[in-house]
Amino acid sequence: MSFTTTQPRYVTRPAYTSKVLYRGDPEYETCRRNNPTADTPSRFPREIHVVRDAADVAAALQRATALGTPVGIRSSGHIMHLPCLIDDSILIDTVNLNRQIDYDAKTQEICFGPSARVEELAAKLADINRFFPHGHAPTVGSGGFLLAGGQGWFVRGWGATNQTWINRMEIVVPDGRVLNVSRTEYEDLFWAARGSGMGFFGVVTRFWCRTIARSTLWERVFRFDIGDQYEALMTWAIERGRDTPKYGTDLNLTIDFPEKYDPAYTTDAVPEGARLQLTLNLLCWSDTLREARTLLGAYDRMPEVVRKCMLDMRPVEKRTFEEVFARKRGFLGNGKSERWQINSIMNDPNVPTHRLIEGIKPAMLELPTRTSSVFMCHCDIVPDEEDAALSLPQDLYISTITGWTDSRLEPGIYQHMRDRYRRAFPVAVGMYITEIDVNCDDANTKVMSDTALAKFLKIREKWDPQGLFPNYKAFVRAHEKMNKLENRAVL
Repeated sequence: MSFTTTQPRYVTRPAYTSKVLYRGDPEYETCRRNNPTADTPSRFPREIHVVRDAADVAAALQRATALGTPVGIRSSGHIMHLPCLIDDSILIDTVNLNRQIDYDAKTQEICFGPSARVEELAAKLADINRFFPHGHAPTVGSGGFLLAGGQGWFVRGWGATNQTWINRMEIVVPDGRVLNVSRTEYEDLFWAARGSGMGFFGVVTRFWCRTIARSTLWERVFRFDIGDQYEALMTWAIERGRDTPKYGTDLNLTIDFPEKYDPAYTTDAVPEGARLQLTLNLLCWSDTLREARTLLGAYDRMPEVVRKCMLDMRPVEKRTFEEVFARKRGFLGNGKSERWQINSIMNDPNVPTHRLIEGIKPAMLELPTRTSSVFMCHCDIVPDEEDAALSLPQDLYISTITGWTDSRLEPGIYQHMRDRYRRAFPVAVGMYITEIDVNCDDANTKVMSDTALAKFLKIREKWDPQGLFPNYKAFVRAHEKMNKLENRAVL
């Protein structure tokens, strides 16, 4: 696979002169490559439909049926392997689809389209003094976020956003019908959409989600030099997280080089002598500082070996979502020349902490470039397979983001973390669905339970018998691979 070497700036509100773009049109390539990562693969849809409403979506699906070609969907392009780009397909770009955000004061529901960005939802909620657990990265689109599961704010106590916050959805199904789905209407579609991510076999055109009263965001920050104390630091961080109340807390760990954002460094190479640092960004949602200090107080218990590694400690302070977004803006999706790959696992909760820490060590410490980093958060998601396709426990979400600018590092740069995450399979229960790689199966593992996948495939066959939406096949390959590995281990 070859990749382009230049990239137009990523924008979240692009303007196109036509609703349908054809290969060769001046705007086609700009639209195709409007993704946060600059390494847009050489896969070319036959047509790109920039839809505005459900009728446009239905027309696009009817066009795909008439041509006998598959369909890809894009809400923001933050799935870095870009499964939305399928050769000779119809790409449905939802950037203008029901982009407005509405609030009903009587039902206390917020309604929005799939490309409403996290930062837009946060701004609207601030205006109406309400809250809904949107994502953490400002330019992520709500469609991909919610269908993948929704590791939203304060997920530990409230569950994944699509478990308890979505009341209903408007979905255009492959035959062009526009349906309102919920727990009581077209229940099988409502079940399948919530947790199937890029594999879903319809186009969600609107969400209606519940909201709650707004509170105050607080943050406590620790920073450590890792040196040779990886095991001690990770054990302390994970166990103190498990001692922290679930409701109203958002616990995040990063590992990266302090030179990551230093403008004095202009290459992808890890600077000679660079030492990795571990940072804890601990946030909570409470009415008072006193409550916030109590919620985040477990981290006061610090053994001496950890204390000796500490570089900085910030007290509990008020934060805004805009301040958190500002940190993220320089990270992913700035649309310059940065190229990104994300690999992840969710740990098996039955694996002891010491085994987990050892099993993920290469993925945590062997970062290939200066701008690569590790991100881990406590999720504590308990799935209900009867309720949604979201069916794997999410104790910890563990990921490594590989960043680079030099296209000459490709394709080898991709394999570095694939190999390290493949080595982490024995301590994993699966992976976050947005990180499954349609380009290479090496680091792919399960995204649902086997029984949930079987149920999903039956529902998919009912609604999409012609196979307009092909990305579910990556799930099937990953499950078949992992089941073979598990059977071989038993033998």
